[in-house]
Order: sequence, then structure tokens, then C-alpha cells
Amino acid sequence: MLDLIIEYKRALRETRKMYRLYKDTAEVNLTAEQINDKKIISSMISDIEFTLEWLQNGRQPGARRGADRRDAYQRTILADPRLIDALPEEYAIVQEAEGEVSDWDKERIADALSVLTEREKDIFMMHAVQNMSFEEIAQLLGIKKGTVQKNIERSRLKMKNRADHSLFCLA
Repeated sequence: MLDLIIEYKRALRETRKMYRLYKDTAEVNLTAEQINDKKIISSMISDIEFTLEWLQNGRQPGARRGADRRDAYQRTILADPRLIDALPEEYAIVQEAEGEVSDWDKERIADALSVLTEREKDIFMMHAVQNMSFEEIAQLLGIKKGTVQKNIERSRLKMKNRADHSLFCLA
């Protein structure tokens, strides 16, 4: 699913680049075909944004009370247990006797991840959870390997600082 979201983000970025070419030109200077292209590209951007929001939130965009906005679901962090098991030891959570992650630990995970931007979360999850190499991530996102490495280092530093200075860890 993460790969799909990344592909949609890349498509959105490219589509916005195409739209900027028409946006910077005055309407009077555009041909009828170019005006039509501009409308189509604008529609594509809207569709991609709609789909991205649906994929990221797991509900129809604009819905007033989707499952992710209901109180019972706000306290629950949904994650595939295999993803949590795949995290390196330094990010691993000590499991309770029943093998379930406590609400306290879920809050701490959410708190640590909250300091990351969406892009940092994507890159961090691809590396730490999906065990993708820096090179694979770089190829997928169309960036340099060093950028991926720096991004992961920054993400780890941000999460470590958050864990060290968070009120969740003081109790």
C-alpha cells in the first residue's frame, strides 16, 4: 500500500509540474487545445488528490464521521503486527505477557512518529519496516541515495530527541 501511495505522490508532483506550464501563461495566449489540456490536467490533479486522501485516511474524503474520526478508533493505532516486529531493536517495543502492545506503547510510537514529515515517515517505514535498501528507496522516489541516507539519519535523530524529551517518557 505504501508503494501505491508513493507512486500517487510522484504522479501528483509530475502532474502539478505540467499544470504550472499552463498556469504561468495568460489565458489569451493559449490555444483552444491548450485550454482543454489545462482543464484535463486540473481534473487529473483533483482526482489524484482525492485518491491519495482516500488511501492515506482509509475513508472517503470529505466524509464527516469516517471510522478514523470516531472516538474509539482515535485511541487505537492500526498497524500490521508484522511491521512492528520488523522494526530494528532500538525501536522495538517490549511486549506484554499476552503479546499485545499496550495503549501506553501505542501512544509512545505515535508520539515518536508525529515529529516526522509525511516524506520522512514514508522513507523511514520503507527502510525500517519493509527492509528496503537506500538504493531501492532512492530509485523508487527518484532521488539520490545520499538523500535517503540523510533523511533516515534525520528521522532517527528526531525520534530519539522526541523520546528523550517527551512527556510520555517522564511518567
